[in-house]
Amino acid sequence: MTTINISLPDVLKKQADAVIADGHYASFSDLARTALRQILRDHKLNRMVAEAKAEHKAGKGVLLKTKKDIEEYFNKLK
Repeated sequence: MTTINISLPDVLKKQADAVIADGHYASFSDLARTALRQILRDHKLNRMVAEAKAEHKAGKGVLLKTKKDIEEYFNKLK
């Protein structure tokens, strides 16, 4: 595991400490890892949405009308 140092505004650190004190996270590192995972997941989803929009605009979109269509589409992606 890699250790890093970051600088935070005092207000942000106090807010993080309050969330930790409420018992939502075991430590600041736990909170930071969770936040980073969420940001990376959101970035990936945003990239996928942008790609889907570009495909749709280029006329390459696929219309999925039924649950079966959706299941077949996602099975092909695996």
